[in-house]
Amino acid sequence: MAKYKVDPSKIDGFEGMSADEKVAALLGQEIEVESPPEAVEYTKLKNAYNKACEEAGNYRKALREKQSEAERAEADRAEAERAMKEELAAYRNKERISSYKAQLMTAGIDPNTADLMAKSLPDGVSDEYFAATKAFLEAQKQALLSESLNKQPGLSVGTPPTAAQAEKDAENRIRRNFGLAPR
Repeated sequence: MAKYKVDPSKIDGFEGMSADEKVAALLGQEIEVESPPEAVEYTKLKNAYNKACEEAGNYRKALREKQSEAERAEADRAEAERAMKEELAAYRNKERISSYKAQLMTAGIDPNTADLMAKSLPDGVSDEYFAATKAFLEAQKQALLSESLNKQPGLSVGTPPTAAQAEKDAENRIRRNFGLAPR
């Protein structure tokens, strides 16, 4: 916050005024404030920018006046062609990303991750990439499934339990519930 210093000696008869008159005289006083150096530099740069833009516009206008009708038409056609090429490139990029995203989602990747991955892939990625990605994800799913099945207690790897074994296991569960040791 800027601090301003008011010099009451510049006000005629300040010492003989009442408090209300002093307040009114001070409020009517104009204060000169120096701009900070950043504001001065900004103003200089803004003026230079505006002047450069104005000069560029004048040069463009002068060039347009000097061009023949055929040259103007050629310049307009070239500008329209450039804009059309940019738009086509944007559509092709959007279509490429959409195609990649669909292939990644087919491989089992969630839509948000597939979108991020599709945007990061370069143009011209082959179908083998997506097939390898899908095969890798399937292998990972199988590995996780088999690992989780191997970690589950009570599953036997060998022969299925017989009726006698099932009865004995049920009896032992009941015994454990009552705090007794299994047989």
